[in-house]
Amino acid sequence: MRILVIDDYLNVEMALRGILDGHTVTGVRDPVALPRMLAHEEPFDQAIVDLRYVQSAATGLTALATLGRLSPGTKTIISTTDEEENRLLYLLAAFQFFEPRALLAKRADAFVTRAVVEAVGRGDPSPSPDADPFRRAAAMRPPLLDQLVHNRTELGIWQELARFDKRLQIANAAHVHPRTLDAFTAAKGTAIDVVAAHFPRPARGPEPLAEPAAGPAAGPAAAHGANLIRVIHFARTHEQFFADEEVAGLLEASWRPR
Repeated sequence: MRILVIDDYLNVEMALRGILDGHTVTGVRDPVALPRMLAHEEPFDQAIVDLRYVQSAATGLTALATLGRLSPGTKTIISTTDEEENRLLYLLAAFQFFEPRALLAKRADAFVTRAVVEAVGRGDPSPSPDADPFRRAAAMRPPLLDQLVHNRTELGIWQELARFDKRLQIANAAHVHPRTLDAFTAAKGTAIDVVAAHFPRPARGPEPLAEPAAGPAAGPAAAHGANLIRVIHFARTHEQFFADEEVAGLLEASWRPR
């Protein structure tokens, strides 16, 4: 098979060449360079796609979109590490919008890596169990990512939650009424619970803000405060995802009436 490795580290490509002995392995360091490579190369059977790139604003979503447009016959495998910030939501977006065939951890040993690549080549329906939770989340109605952010106003609120920590500051910056913000934080708290149930190992990120103590007489204000703390923590953990213009474009396309 002809296999394309899209990863900003050359040593990843070199390691895969050794593991996938017998296959033709070629690499490119940045998704932005992908269109030019595809214009001058024979079609690839598979592409192993890194999720994040240190020196580029492009992501694995950029690579998946380019492959879908210019090389639709290429089967894709997402390659990522557990430590990558924003990994969870980027993976949710990848499986919702592009349906990669498998998810391969960079820590996977040579046996697992080769087994996944060969299973994808055979067209096995579930070549990597790590991908199954993301497929299920994408298949939910509405998809789990849509439960988190369902329109441009909600996306704007997530962005402001990552910048501010006061209720009125956030509402003013997002151009919504404070009561709208309260309803948002309550609803998104429920969505965050669904995320936690599907993916019990949370994405790495900043420590949550200290939660204020609620006395016996605490009422709606205390509940709103607790909800706000939870969504601020989630917004800051996934700040780059919510600020990503490519993500915004994908989400907006999915919000349009079909």
